[in-house]
Amino acid sequence: MSLKVLYITFTDFGELSSGSSVRPFRMYNAFVNLGLDVKLLEGQQNRRKERRLKVKKIIDWLDDNKPDICYVEPPSGPFFNQIDLKLLKKVHNMGIPIGLFYRDFYWKFPEWAWFDTPLWKRTILTMMHKRDLKAFQKYCDVLYFTSQECLKYFNDVKFRKIGILPPGCSEPKGSVRLGAREIFYAGGVREADGIDDLLIALDRINKSGLRVKFNLITKKEELVHIKNSELLNSDWLDVMEASGEALEPIYAKCDLGILPKKRHFYMDMAISVKVLECMSHGLPLVSTDCPAMARFIKQNESGIICKEGPESIEKAIVEYYTNDELYHSLIDNVKKAALNNTWEKRAEQMISDLLDK
Repeated sequence: MSLKVLYITFTDFGELSSGSSVRPFRMYNAFVNLGLDVKLLEGQQNRRKERRLKVKKIIDWLDDNKPDICYVEPPSGPFFNQIDLKLLKKVHNMGIPIGLFYRDFYWKFPEWAWFDTPLWKRTILTMMHKRDLKAFQKYCDVLYFTSQECLKYFNDVKFRKIGILPPGCSEPKGSVRLGAREIFYAGGVREADGIDDLLIALDRINKSGLRVKFNLITKKEELVHIKNSELLNSDWLDVMEASGEALEPIYAKCDLGILPKKRHFYMDMAISVKVLECMSHGLPLVSTDCPAMARFIKQNESGIICKEGPESIEKAIVEYYTNDELYHSLIDNVKKAALNNTWEKRAEQMISDLLDK
């Protein structure tokens, strides 16, 4: 008889776009792949009437059914509908162990996260988040965070148990095009993203005689944020818009991913989905030293960590492409790292924690 899991999400599985909406769907697939009997609650909470009806059905279902465990992927904001907290309470009162992934806590930094939000609204949102946190303390058996760096912001809060889950990665697809000397980057190009530093570094590298091509996938209207706009005409640069399946042939021709992000106190706690996407395509990474990402890459020996700025980024890229032994060992390590951090591994860890509570 298969393990029964009640899986509570706040995402519409028919509208997957951002990393925050894709992750709950990937976790659902992991549960299914592991052979679990999954009772799914999905749907956005801002569609209040629809959400309340879905939650009510789950509450009624629990009158005649008792899953073995419950896993929750909460929204980035507070719970808008009291009935969702009522559901958590009912699951807890039934003696069903609950694990919750607490991925976002912007509310702890209102001056940064809500700088353009009226004070009255900030106050209400903060009160709602504090209410939710008390409910999580009371009802959840394990509260998961994205990284160790998050924990210091909750030193004054007593949870039953806290944990860090494997970040979630797909198994590597195909093989890396060895010797390609093509770099992959998909994302923003604002100052915080560090793309100006990267462009300067690549310009120097190519002028030195080491030919390295850069595939920059971003929205064309975002290019106005690049200060060194003259470098956008470089023959080693290919700028394009792509998403979803259209990214696959671009990944396939590259042999390195890059994350030149500048340090920021909130992003220092996160492991970017871009790390995992590159890993799932077998690409080692050159990344700046944002603590959570840097530690993950170092632990898996799957890339090179550098400081912010063109000089450090240049040095890391040159080292990767001129040290043959390092090049091949990182490519081998990425495959192993991806297999050790799959969505199934993430689900297995959560199951083990809840059954061993």
